[in-house]
Amino acid sequence: MAEVTTQAPAVELRGITKRFPGVVANDDINIEVRAGAIHAIVGENGAGKSTLIKLLAGVYQPEAGEIVFRGEPTEVRDARHAEALGIAFIFQELDIQRDGAQRIADFVCNL
Repeated sequence: MAEVTTQAPAVELRGITKRFPGVVANDDINIEVRAGAIHAIVGENGAGKSTLIKLLAGVYQPEAGEIVFRGEPTEVRDARHAEALGIAFIFQELDIQRDGAQRIADFVCNL
């Protein structure tokens, strides 16, 4: 297996900012995700984790910054487009259908 740290990032978030009325959910976020590595986004409730994942899923669009897949700036249009890019999501709540919760714990890139 190739050395993970020398590989180009599979996904990059560069300067990502997302605001909602009265709150800045993500402010100038920079992350590099490399294939074959385990990544976690952790923080308190309300820290912007779910918002960040929803940006990768195309649910929201960033107000600033860019999402880069395989070295190419990409606007993720929706969840199907994210899936076509090789991004899948693991949901924290198993019964999100029933209670309407949309807390997303993590995502997986199959690049």
